[in-house]
Amino acid sequence: GAWSRPETCPPGQHLVSFRLRVEAPRGLWDDTAANALAAICSGGSVLEGRGGPQGTWGNWSLPCPPGAGVCGLRTRLEPPQRGGDDTGLNDVDLYCCS
Repeated sequence: GAWSRPETCPPGQHLVSFRLRVEAPRGLWDDTAANALAAICSGGSVLEGRGGPQGTWGNWSLPCPPGAGVCGLRTRLEPPQRGGDDTGLNDVDLYCCS
């Protein structure tokens, strides 16, 4: 795939919540899994990546506590399926720090 342009919070703000757009498994068809990420900045701005249109948006994550922001992440990736259908990114956890 190709990188999209960066999306950033306004100066002095930080990410506090996110959600993913994920396509459910399609059986015999080509699966894509996570296709886009949206995030909320501490001032309320919403950032949305330019991912693919497949799938549906999940719920917003619990927001970071007041005064805290996202400082780390963990990703869940599907291992190579060899002759099967690879999806790549399947989920994301973001961690808050103050």
